[in-house]
Amino acid sequence: MIEIKQVLKDSIAEDLGMEQGDKILSINGNTIEDFLDLHYYESEPLLVLIFQKDGQNYEIEIEKEQGRALGITPSRDDMTTCSNNCIFCFIKQNPPGMRRQIYVCDEDYRYSFLQGNFVTLTDARQEDLERIARQKLSPLYISIHATDPQARKQLFQFEDYIPILEKLEYLDQHNIEMHTQIVLVPGVNDGEILEKTIKDLYNFKNSIKSVAIVPVGLTKHRKRLPHIDPVDRELAQNVLEKEKVWQKKYRNNEEENFVYVADEIYLLADQKLPQAAHYADYYQIENGVGLSRKIIDEMLDNIHKSSYSPKSKTKILLVSGVLGSKVLREYVLPDLQKVPNLELNILPIKNKFFGESVTVSGLLTGQDIIDQVAEQSSQYDAVFLPPRCINHNGVLLDDVTPEEIEEKIGTKVVLAGTNILEKMSYVKN
Repeated sequence: MIEIKQVLKDSIAEDLGMEQGDKILSINGNTIEDFLDLHYYESEPLLVLIFQKDGQNYEIEIEKEQGRALGITPSRDDMTTCSNNCIFCFIKQNPPGMRRQIYVCDEDYRYSFLQGNFVTLTDARQEDLERIARQKLSPLYISIHATDPQARKQLFQFEDYIPILEKLEYLDQHNIEMHTQIVLVPGVNDGEILEKTIKDLYNFKNSIKSVAIVPVGLTKHRKRLPHIDPVDRELAQNVLEKEKVWQKKYRNNEEENFVYVADEIYLLADQKLPQAAHYADYYQIENGVGLSRKIIDEMLDNIHKSSYSPKSKTKILLVSGVLGSKVLREYVLPDLQKVPNLELNILPIKNKFFGESVTVSGLLTGQDIIDQVAEQSSQYDAVFLPPRCINHNGVLLDDVTPEEIEEKIGTKVVLAGTNILEKMSYVKN
């Protein structure tokens, strides 16, 4: 059973008199054990629902539109956490003193389906796989890293080989769409091991839509963890040369690219980013695959469509991660510099919090921005922040808000989007 945390206004549940604290026992004879069961079984147009109020069970028949939800927010059960001991785990490289959620290693296939979180399926039991197949929890996002047994033991720190291909085969047989990733660790799963992994995954091309290769992320807080070399320019160039071969050799069942390389590898190799068509439906954009191209295209499109220009000379400082600033300078800045009365400069923020090897905008902290912007901020009318450094609660990783940054530096702070000119309306002109 699940307990109701909230009943939404003007919902079916409200019409039925359900309230916070009531419990959903079953729908159409299926026991409701968690929020995913509710999500799956409530979609049917005809429901026989049994719920409990004040210790008394009630059975109700409901006729509704296909797919319409009951309007219940259930109390969430505990998230399944990871039992792996991966040598590259980014969570274990976080500094102390951050909010609790940042230290949670998620390994819950339910959130892989609902939110696109990557899981390894290490702890997925047969009954879990059967549930995935039965409820068609598709697509799933799965971390593979390597299919070679010895490489997997080294990466995951298993004592024994934990099979993955057997689980992928089961999901493939039940038509579960999958997107997979390989975190590239130099000297461990590159070279022939990488080739084998891609070849093995291609056996499931009918279900696996994409394989993403992303560089290992390393912070300065790797205490008591094995030494790992970063992906350097030479390895990045080597991977991109192989990508050309993989594009011809491996196609998914929709004749799209099967293997994709993260934007960061292109930038490390000093190579041009591919055009949008390369990324098909941007299957792994949240994994940093094609994100730069999408942002570039949206920004340029917005610039070209806009006729806006400031009425008087306006100076904007756009802060970004080191890699992001490289993209903006090369692809976007030349067009922005053509806007009359607008002077825009880009400042790459070095990541002192995690270490300067971390170069993405999404991992910037408020304090690093304050420290590196404060001295020159008075020269500008506003400082624009990259949108991906702010979470859904409106704070950066160190819980600093844009408002606090503004107070510290004494200059207007604006959260930038892909339409920078539209955001100029927040700046006094």
